[in-house]
Amino acid sequence: MRIFSLDCSFSFFNFSVVEEGKLVLLHYEDTSKKTLQNLPALFVKEGIKLEGFDAFAVSVGVGYLTSLRIGVTFMKTVAYLLGKPIVPYENLLLLGRFMRILPCRIPYLRVSSNLFYRVFDGEEATEVRLHKGEKLKGVGITLRGMESEGITSETLTLPFFPFSAYGALYAYEFLREKPEGVDPFSVEPLYIKPPV
Repeated sequence: MRIFSLDCSFSFFNFSVVEEGKLVLLHYEDTSKKTLQNLPALFVKEGIKLEGFDAFAVSVGVGYLTSLRIGVTFMKTVAYLLGKPIVPYENLLLLGRFMRILPCRIPYLRVSSNLFYRVFDGEEATEVRLHKGEKLKGVGITLRGMESEGITSETLTLPFFPFSAYGALYAYEFLREKPEGVDPFSVEPLYIKPPV
């Protein structure tokens, strides 16, 4: 099974290809051009032909709503027109699932001046919450005293978290149990804050 996954949740975007549960392509782009300006040329450059995929995955957030809406609408349209399954994924759930820290985990993402988070206790997770100054209790890592072992923030920090790659792997597992995916018309960005 070949899956194409797109993440447009922030100012950069990334897409991935997973074949039979293995990541074979990860493309990251941070540019001033708009996503829809970039995609056609990048698809040609990377040899991507969307009709050649068995399924699609797309990030629904959290993130910047305009870019999320563009990515979600693009992937829903492609899945619907090609009659292929689509699987949405949420980046905070992916962070909580793929973090290798014992419970309780609190993955968070900053979107503009807002901090969104979930609390994981074992395999269970709260809904996405907007941080309003409440005290959070969870497991974390401190780097103090680890410099002598060559571990610094630079060695532990990625320039971005490849949500499209983890989303494609999540979609692969999801489709093994539910091969039809989800109804494309039900896929919507994650709205946390009411509109202003």
